[in-house]
Amino acid sequence: MKNFKAFTLGLLALGILSIAGAPLAANAATFLEGTNYVPVTPAQPTSVGPGQIEVIEFFWYGCPHCFGVEPYLEAWLKNKPANVVFKRIPAAWPGGEHMDIDAKAFYTAQALGIAEKINEPLFNAIHLQNQLNLTNSQNALQRFFAKYGANKQQFDAAWNSFGVQLKMNQALQTLQRYGVQGVPTFIINGQWMTGAGYQMPYPDIVKCVEFLVQQQEAALKK
Repeated sequence: MKNFKAFTLGLLALGILSIAGAPLAANAATFLEGTNYVPVTPAQPTSVGPGQIEVIEFFWYGCPHCFGVEPYLEAWLKNKPANVVFKRIPAAWPGGEHMDIDAKAFYTAQALGIAEKINEPLFNAIHLQNQLNLTNSQNALQRFFAKYGANKQQFDAAWNSFGVQLKMNQALQTLQRYGVQGVPTFIINGQWMTGAGYQMPYPDIVKCVEFLVQQQEAALKK
């Protein structure tokens, strides 16, 4: 995406100003369709069972907004309703600020069984320790993974595996199916979209996700 860097910098300015000042969306009553969230048109099928609600986060490890929303998201995930199925999908735009490299790192970590172990440390290494080579270098990622028990041979085997490439292709198809233009973007049950760029500071992005989940919960009970 040629304009992704400009998009990201613009949203970063919005996020900083929003957090420094009064919240733009203090509670669920103030979330406005068309401003804070929009319908997915057309609505998309989900891959969860009856009575379950799917929440997808499209993200990139190198994105400052994904990093900014992460602690609020993690807090919500600890207390989310049991029927909510949360899925992370890395934004894998080919050539988009090396986003495809970090997307492949995400699925490599899954294949190695260390996805949960590296998620927070990888975010922190990039955004707090300024290890920006982790957003564009396979070798840097291999060295990083080694800290979490994956040796070079294991890393290379997973990185080059058919399974990881298949998930990369599926991620790109899902990204395109929803028409996602920036990250973080959240999709609630294939029907609603919210995230950065929807006139909210980081805590309220997650509150909006929770609000939309509650709306879906209410619809299930009808």
